[in-house]
Amino acid sequence: MKIARCLTAVATLFVTASVQQRDFLSFPLHPSIVKGRAILVTATLSPVAVHSGIEVLRQGGTAADAAATVALSEIATNLGSVVSYAGISQLLYFDAKTEKVYALDAGWGTYAHETDPKSIPPADISVITGQPAPTGAGVGALGRQTLVPGFMAGIEAMHARFGRLPFASLFQPAIGYAQNGVTISPAQATSLQQRQPQLWRTSEGRRFASMPDGSLPKAGDVLLQPDLARTLEAVAAKGAAYMYTGGWAQSFVALVRAQGGQVTLEDLARYKPVWRDPLSVPFGGATVFGPGEDSSGTCPTLEAINLLFSLHIETLGSYWRDPKAFKAYVYANRFALYGHYWPRVAAFEGAHGFVGDCRVRLTPQYAAAVSPHLASLLDAPGVGAEAGHDSQAIVVVDHWGNVAALLHSINTVNWGDTGIVVGGIPIADAGAINRDKLVKMKPGESVPNPMSPVLALKAGKPVLAVASTGVSSTPETTRLVGGVLAGGADLLSLMSAPPLLVNLNSFEPNQSLVNRAESIPTGAYDAQQLQAIAAEGVPVREESLLRIWATRGTAVMVVIDQPGGAPRAVEVQNVSGFAESDLMSP
Repeated sequence: MKIARCLTAVATLFVTASVQQRDFLSFPLHPSIVKGRAILVTATLSPVAVHSGIEVLRQGGTAADAAATVALSEIATNLGSVVSYAGISQLLYFDAKTEKVYALDAGWGTYAHETDPKSIPPADISVITGQPAPTGAGVGALGRQTLVPGFMAGIEAMHARFGRLPFASLFQPAIGYAQNGVTISPAQATSLQQRQPQLWRTSEGRRFASMPDGSLPKAGDVLLQPDLARTLEAVAAKGAAYMYTGGWAQSFVALVRAQGGQVTLEDLARYKPVWRDPLSVPFGGATVFGPGEDSSGTCPTLEAINLLFSLHIETLGSYWRDPKAFKAYVYANRFALYGHYWPRVAAFEGAHGFVGDCRVRLTPQYAAAVSPHLASLLDAPGVGAEAGHDSQAIVVVDHWGNVAALLHSINTVNWGDTGIVVGGIPIADAGAINRDKLVKMKPGESVPNPMSPVLALKAGKPVLAVASTGVSSTPETTRLVGGVLAGGADLLSLMSAPPLLVNLNSFEPNQSLVNRAESIPTGAYDAQQLQAIAAEGVPVREESLLRIWATRGTAVMVVIDQPGGAPRAVEVQNVSGFAESDLMSP
């Protein structure tokens, strides 16, 4: 088939290209704008994965086809470290034919026989929190740390509804990487060395993370993934069912149960991704959409945007220069992320008649009532943050005007703690990461999805798509939405601006949220700016750039100018990803 041959050629041509190490220590950034008839941008370290997606668009594929190809390819190039075929995904999709936004939740599923989640061994996420590893991390029945993955079922569901190319053809670049090898970058070599005890804990993990002579891969080595290639070939031929009812599912159950997990074949067979109605808020003359309210990331993101709109700050697009705008972002994000965890806010909501679900907090009436009282409502003891998640973000605009904003994740630190590898796919410790959620759920229920891409429409047409990943994904999303839709920010300045990192200090819950220091990159603000921010009553603390990049995550954005509809993406190579465009019709 022409498409399959073309994509295989792309994979073969670039398959030994070195994935460059992130330049953690450079600031400010130096982004560039990419324009085109169709465009693709992703937070990945593999420009070849981006190019594979562009080839799909050139062959007549839709935004769904291209997003699937990029996601499948970048997992192989990242060795399943920060994203995984046994991970999760969240999709927002604008269909140009129906002019509607659709949301697909492919989050984690739980085990019907895991009835004591409090006793699941804890995960070691000290690299994110900066705190010591919890007692008992990395020991015990680590199979209990796992959950039912949703990624592959989600990719198939997206393709079934919005794809045009044969499903099997989308796997060819990823299969090529797995068969021919990935050149290990310095960053990957460091990660492999740091996580060697976890990866080599099982015989399958040692096989996955070793060279043929049994040594740990070093920078410059070409690592083959033959087991993964066979798994991907089987999924391409048999569909996602291979991972939920077929041979891979049987191996998953056997290996996880051998490590003490409570999974059954029925747990995997029962799993289904879910199409949900998106939520939305008005902002800057547009309507901003996020996934359905079962997504734990949607409510805080859209609520923060709702509060910012109510605050009427005209300088949102230059928060790194204007201390009032800086304060507005900090307060709105902190309240949306953590404000509902203590009685003061609940009492305020009850007194004003705001009783109900997330949708109540997305109304203009709610924002108007809350925004004048943000400081007093935040002046209460804080709470600990939800664990961060490594993930990748993809935004695609195709030749027909369809837009895909796709996030996918392993929801934990690289590879996780388990050391369990099934068919070349490392299995993350998502059950441990989500333990607090599992305690509040019935066994067998789906875990609320932590990711929230957004799409903004004006007059029924898309004007902005953002997919942001990592611990600080909500602040990253709100600053980009606010900067473009309300602040009129220059795109290059906005993408190179210091990040907002509300989540970073949420691991230190002793201070009230109004008094807690906001983390900022060392050297990003001059002395006069810091004095002005302090005068607004917002304490700040400079953090090392290494910790900033390790916890910030990344954000990708496409702006579609109206009228005319020409999409523009901002590319920040090695930090926020790569972009590529296609000027020709398929």
